[in-house]
Amino acid sequence: MRAILLGLMLFIAIAPAVGQTLPGEPFDVQTVLDEQKQIDRDIDAGNGTYARLDEISMQELRERQRKLVGLLEGHQYEDLDETQRSRARTHMIFIKYLGKTDDDQLVCVRKRATGSNRVERICKLVAQQRDETKNSKDQAMQMLQNRTIAPCGPGC
Repeated sequence: MRAILLGLMLFIAIAPAVGQTLPGEPFDVQTVLDEQKQIDRDIDAGNGTYARLDEISMQELRERQRKLVGLLEGHQYEDLDETQRSRARTHMIFIKYLGKTDDDQLVCVRKRATGSNRVERICKLVAQQRDETKNSKDQAMQMLQNRTIAPCGPGC
């Protein structure tokens, strides 16, 4: 969790400079406002990744949402100057990545199939890898518990 917070703090420090030098794609103001309302509904219902945030992150999310909505409400994209667009993009990116967890990270590995020299690149989410590992361990334990041991008689 600390790594995420440190990464976010670093992003906050450099995002305004990047946002001003790299013009971004136009965004639909109404869509962004609708997304913020949906995030609020998810949090209130206790659903989604934002609902699992700790108290400090939740406060930062709410503050960013308040600033973003205040900046965009009653405006169209064309009404905003470049500084306002940059600030809006910074808030949107921060909100987007605040909802990400380590489980959402994509990890790729190169594996060689048994009996083949061909190397295959396999990409999975951290959560998928953890679930597969747990399932395979559970299956192995189940097989060990269900095995039958034949008594060894005189012919063994």
